Amino acid sequence: MQNPFKKRATEFIEDSASFVALTSPAPLKLFFEGDPAVLFDRLVTVIGTPGSGKTTLARLMDIDTLFKLLDSNTENTKNLKTALVGYNIIRDNKPGFLSYRLPSSSNLRDIWELPYSETTRANLLRSFIQAKAILGWLRRLEKAEVNIADIHVIVKEGCEAQGQLLNAVDTLDFRQRARSVEEEILRVITSLLPPREEVLSDTVSNLRFDAFEVIESFSILDTSEQADSRLLLKPLLIIDDGHELHPNQFEDLTLWLKNRDMKIARWIMTRVDAVSHEDFRKALVEAENNKVTPGTTLGRDHIFKIIQCERKDRKTFRYIAKDIAKQYIQQMPSFYRKGITTLSQCLSEDSIAISKTDLNKLQNSVNQLLTEMRLPEHQIRKIRDSIPDKLSNDQFLAVYRILLNREKKRSPQADIFGFTGESIDEQILTEQPEVDANDEKEAGKTKTDLIRGAEIQLLHEYGRPFYFSFDRLADASSSNIEQFINLADSLVDGLETKLLRGKTVRLDAREQHHFLTDRATKTINAWDFPYSDATKKLIGFIAEKCRNRTLEVNAPLNDGANAFGIPQGEMDKLQSVSPVFASLLHFALAYNALTLKEHYECKNKTWCLFVLGGLPCIHYGLTLNQGGFCEGHLADLIGAISQ
Repeated sequence: MQNPFKKRATEFIEDSASFVALTSPAPLKLFFEGDPAVLFDRLVTVIGTPGSGKTTLARLMDIDTLFKLLDSNTENTKNLKTALVGYNIIRDNKPGFLSYRLPSSSNLRDIWELPYSETTRANLLRSFIQAKAILGWLRRLEKAEVNIADIHVIVKEGCEAQGQLLNAVDTLDFRQRARSVEEEILRVITSLLPPREEVLSDTVSNLRFDAFEVIESFSILDTSEQADSRLLLKPLLIIDDGHELHPNQFEDLTLWLKNRDMKIARWIMTRVDAVSHEDFRKALVEAENNKVTPGTTLGRDHIFKIIQCERKDRKTFRYIAKDIAKQYIQQMPSFYRKGITTLSQCLSEDSIAISKTDLNKLQNSVNQLLTEMRLPEHQIRKIRDSIPDKLSNDQFLAVYRILLNREKKRSPQADIFGFTGESIDEQILTEQPEVDANDEKEAGKTKTDLIRGAEIQLLHEYGRPFYFSFDRLADASSSNIEQFINLADSLVDGLETKLLRGKTVRLDAREQHHFLTDRATKTINAWDFPYSDATKKLIGFIAEKCRNRTLEVNAPLNDGANAFGIPQGEMDKLQSVSPVFASLLHFALAYNALTLKEHYECKNKTWCLFVLGGLPCIHYGLTLNQGGFCEGHLADLIGAISQ
């Protein structure tokens, strides 16, 4: 197989066997956690940024994929099969669902452009989707070598009459009816001059096709059993790329698919930009707090499922990234022959110190500071003794310089490693209001963050590599699978070059840092989504504020900031204050330039944090850790994009 890191988009992997071999079960836990059954009995709007795994999930549910998975016995596919059994996708070693993925192609959007009333356009769209779904489901079964005559359509109890009208009793007639409806609507969509609405109304009965309110399941012969038994498959409709629909069309489609009388499973896959700003923010809050509200809201007849895991949950995504990288590396024979089975074993975790010349400069700056401060020997010894022993010379001096500057400012954090008599929480909340106190309650973590902050200062001052090791690669991916693959691809390119030249297949810290920063910069420069230029201005403004705060001599936020905080009250008025900025923010969120963290409690205030994505953090040399932010106002952000 060619380098799979170059072919991340699952729609480009045509062969189901290859797709199964590359699919990791790890991300599925994020989607199916809780009670998986609720995802198949009501409308689910799956929200995710590009590359978060929406299309992969849709491909995985395809019955051809499930059959290929059941026939495979490799170690990788066994884990995937076990996961799907646990989520009831596979039951008794047989698929339980029959899915059809309907892309929101131009045909669906073209219906909205027809010169008809909204009611007529909505009816055409609904009939067209239902006809396409019926044909798609039957086509998937035929591809799986199921005889069309052996397929039975099971109608809902009490809907036998409607089933007769739709010809659902005979599958061949049912398919023909769906095909004729599709053809008639396509004729209307593609005609140079669509028929007048009053003329169209004369044939409306031929175009009406309410299959979703009638069918319940499909029954096929179970060839794996000796006896004449049948296998029941629940139909699943997946409307992919819902963001390509007109906003009013998307809203009407959602309202229709929320109908509780439908027995089919239905998912709408969409990016953030298709969901209203208010709905998305509400979904974020409800998902984070596990809220379930009554009525036609989340949890009753409509579920918002945010497919991407929270960036604060770094351990979860590191595990996902490690498993995905393992699946991909194992499909590359050139690596496998060298005994390389994981990407992490090719990435050095050893830091590279600054040059002797730069080390002397750093030592001189520390000596100059000591001369200015004239501290007594016992106080100097106390500060030095508070620094961990297992640090390189440049790390030690950088941390030492920070602690001396804290002492110079008479901060309670002057002895950050030994603490000064106040409780840990008091020290943090007094001098580090921007850092989440819940994340900083352990002294050990505070030590790690301060050392990381010293390393970032060394990066900016002396070019010391910072972005290296598998964990930092995963943390820089903004919990986005495609972004992880894109960044990892830059490292794999370097490893392949070494392999071809007969060198040791391993990248040191400097090489990793170079490849990752180069790829991050090129990706940002290539952004071409709506408001992309303004988004670059916005992240540049936030990054400059964060960098200045990070490089303060006493490192007040330990490893620094990568977010800009505004009062939550200002954020709640965003839509009325600046609809343009709200639109920009929508696309910035959709393309991983930013993430939002609302209702963040700190310093007895409630904030909304605009957190930079992993790529901007690498590009501007900022921490990948979360919590530190610079304070400001919404007007500052709006002003930044106006310049």
